[in-house]
Amino acid sequence: MYYISYRDQMLVIEKLYNSTDSVTSTKKFNEKYANKLGKMGVGQMAISDFARKMRQTHFSEVYIERYIKDVTKQDIDLDTF
Repeated sequence: MYYISYRDQMLVIEKLYNSTDSVTSTKKFNEKYANKLGKMGVGQMAISDFARKMRQTHFSEVYIERYIKDVTKQDIDLDTF
């Protein structure tokens, strides 16, 4: 099982917001989705759990998969979840 660190979560979120500031992007993300998904960027979690949660957002699955791979070097196929 692969895990994604809090820092890598923040980097994926930064890329999804097309930003250069992972802290601000993660804060913005958590303000919108924390009640539904829990806070991101605070602890390590299974990469599959992170992908499942990200799938419930407004972001495109193509970009979610791409940025998870860019940051973690792990292939994720959201269609398998």
